[in-house]
Amino acid sequence: MINQLYRSKSKHTLLLEHCFVKDLQTAIRNFSKFVQMIESTLDLEAAKENEFIVRPDFDEALQSVKEHLEAVEADIFREFEEVASKVGLEPGKSIKLESAEGVGYFLRVTLKMEKQIRGISWLKKVDMQKAGVRCQSTEMSRLSERHNALKEEYAKTQMCIVKEILAVTAGYLEPLYALGNCTAQLDVVVSLAVAAVSAPKPYVRPRFTAHQLDGSGGGVHLRDFRHPCLEFQDGVSVIPNDVHLERGKQIFKTITGPNMGGKSTYIRGTGVVVAMAQAGSFVPASAADLIPVDAIMARVGAADCQLRGISTFMAEMLETAAVLRLATRDSLVIVDELGRGTSTYDGFGLAWAISEHLACHVGCFSLFATHFHELTSLAHLLPGLVANYRVSAEVFQHSPSGSSSNIPDSDVVMLYKVEPGVCDRSYGLQVARSIGLPSDLVAEAEAASAQEEKVESLWVRLGESMGVDVPSSSQEKNQTDVGALSAVVVAERLRVGLEEVLEQALSNSNKGDGELAFRNSLTNAAMEMLNRPSFGFDSTVKELLMDI
Repeated sequence: MINQLYRSKSKHTLLLEHCFVKDLQTAIRNFSKFVQMIESTLDLEAAKENEFIVRPDFDEALQSVKEHLEAVEADIFREFEEVASKVGLEPGKSIKLESAEGVGYFLRVTLKMEKQIRGISWLKKVDMQKAGVRCQSTEMSRLSERHNALKEEYAKTQMCIVKEILAVTAGYLEPLYALGNCTAQLDVVVSLAVAAVSAPKPYVRPRFTAHQLDGSGGGVHLRDFRHPCLEFQDGVSVIPNDVHLERGKQIFKTITGPNMGGKSTYIRGTGVVVAMAQAGSFVPASAADLIPVDAIMARVGAADCQLRGISTFMAEMLETAAVLRLATRDSLVIVDELGRGTSTYDGFGLAWAISEHLACHVGCFSLFATHFHELTSLAHLLPGLVANYRVSAEVFQHSPSGSSSNIPDSDVVMLYKVEPGVCDRSYGLQVARSIGLPSDLVAEAEAASAQEEKVESLWVRLGESMGVDVPSSSQEKNQTDVGALSAVVVAERLRVGLEEVLEQALSNSNKGDGELAFRNSLTNAAMEMLNRPSFGFDSTVKELLMDI
């Protein structure tokens, strides 16, 4: 190993010598006597057969027991040949000498030749198996018992020597830890170097910038980065993506997109690349400019722990609590589908509150993948902090086949490209169809979700069209409170207006006939409310509200 390091004649030779060669040379000096002790006490040939024993010539008592063992083994083999000759079987073919734990040495005769030993009084059958009949002669049984007794005596004798060896070895614990640490670091560095050199696409050296004294500026900028594990898979073509997180522009990314569209891979890949960069490795990207982060915290995956009585949702909350407790302004936090372990409304509420806390109060760089599309409204309340991104996909409509439904089928082609914007659908039903779920069942699910998805999409578009006023960056101190106040005011206007609409509609419908009169009065009252100047809704917002 040292010779290989010395062969690396480059500008890094002195660095390699300082970090690894000196420690390895120190280990050689420290372990020279230890190696001599191991070679002189342990039977290294037996170790190759996974048998760890003390060399018999190391101790006179051991040597004596070893000689007796060899003599008994020779007697056992002679007895085997004599029995084979007496019963007329060929040694090593129709009759074999074997040994087993708890039985000792025995003879095994094939089932085909079993009749030749039937009725012999001095041959005792041990058992009958598929491989043949196991038996022992009277002398073989005696010699086997003697052999087992000598083995036990050998083990007891060598145990005293083993205790002495362990006591000496304990004095080498500190050098062993130092050697383990050195070789582990060398293994990591070599592995990262091999990955960078053998990657399908070139790795790049990351560039780091220092934190500004006033805390402004700096960020995480990765151009055309790839997840390193995904890139090394055979037959996989990786779509590169960009990451841009910068103070004063966007520190929190809300990422929406289809199921299996690449959201998790995107946020996990970002964490892996940043970790590789800070470990001193080249990274899978065309450019990487970063400021150091003090921690990379991840809340990803979904798993319970039944032995500890922890449900999936509880595990999710425990991990989230740890992130909120430990994350600082200089951390990188990645969160994957927070809140999916509970009801939709509770999950969304938690996702919203935690996202707002990370963006406003902690102020750390965050990537938040979610299927709660309403969460994208946070970007309108917190511009300069939160930005919406989506994983792109193409949808192709075609006529349904093999189904009684009139709803057109659609195929989703994942493009795996992350771009600015909002994806207001998850395409879970298309994924279900692609894996072979019955078409009638999928069609029924599509019909049930169509109305809910329409309303959800309208609310997302409504939030984008409202354009809630938020103070400029010069008023950053009160930005969150004022933004929240604007949202509350808008919500209160809608609540009061809807109450008036219902009251007026009910009053007018009493003067008409049935459901049709109620619908007409409801529509007229809603239009009257939306046209009030005090509400300040533009034509786009009015149209969306009427659809809802």
